[in-house]
Amino acid sequence: MRRMQSSGSTSSSHPISSSQSKSQAEETAKSVKDAAKAIRDAAVSTREAVKAFSDSGVVTELAESIQAATKAARDTAQDMRDTSKELHESRTTPKVVSAIHQTLSIVEETGAKANETATLLSKPAPQTTGTPLKATKRRRKSRDDTVTKKPRKRLTTDKTKLKLISRN
Repeated sequence: MRRMQSSGSTSSSHPISSSQSKSQAEETAKSVKDAAKAIRDAAVSTREAVKAFSDSGVVTELAESIQAATKAARDTAQDMRDTSKELHESRTTPKVVSAIHQTLSIVEETGAKANETATLLSKPAPQTTGTPLKATKRRRKSRDDTVTKKPRKRLTTDKTKLKLISRN
């Protein structure tokens, strides 16, 4: 059976010498001492920072800034409340809402027309058939024929015949 030692070791096969336990105790004491020193240093630096804030007036200025911002927010909220009450009492809200709805419906109609126009413009133009082209060629051909032929003699009227005869 194993015996419990006063140092807290549960095994008799690994006995801890008194010099080792003394060394561990000293290391633990040193660690605690270092931690206490770190706490003391942190407390001193915190005290110095608080004193610097207090002396510089930063805390007071920050508090005044927060107070001013709070007052501005309160005043804005009161103005908004008063304006909404006035709008409600003057019955202009339904008129505004109606105007907004009318504007939205007009915008929707305009958008629909714009979409229709865009789809029409995006479709390719219809292909021309040969019929109008043939008719155009016929017209040109008939005009060309009259130009290349000898001009026709005008038929003279009776008056012009008489003038011609009288000259001779």
